[in-house]
Amino acid sequence: MEGLRDEVALRKLGVRAEIIRLSRLPLSEVALIASQYHEVMILTDLDRKGEELAKKLTQYLEGYKCRVDTETRKELKMIAKKDIKGIEDLYGLYLKVHLRF
Repeated sequence: MEGLRDEVALRKLGVRAEIIRLSRLPLSEVALIASQYHEVMILTDLDRKGEELAKKLTQYLEGYKCRVDTETRKELKMIAKKDIKGIEDLYGLYLKVHLRF
């Protein structure tokens, strides 16, 4: 995840897992910290820059033999590709869907 607004959106959605923001550290250091966990999910923005960051970070993590959940990101892109561009938009999408029902 890239920034503070992304973290705030995920917390509003109830995410309680450890969140490491990419904006604070070099990718190699983020990967080293994240490699301490059994499984890692990369939630960078869904734009081109976010895709590039996700690919690079995945490569670093795989170098540490860390399991990277790439499926959740793919599913998220398929579900929300027209409605959101970044992780910070997830909570707004949730509210939009929730208010319909």
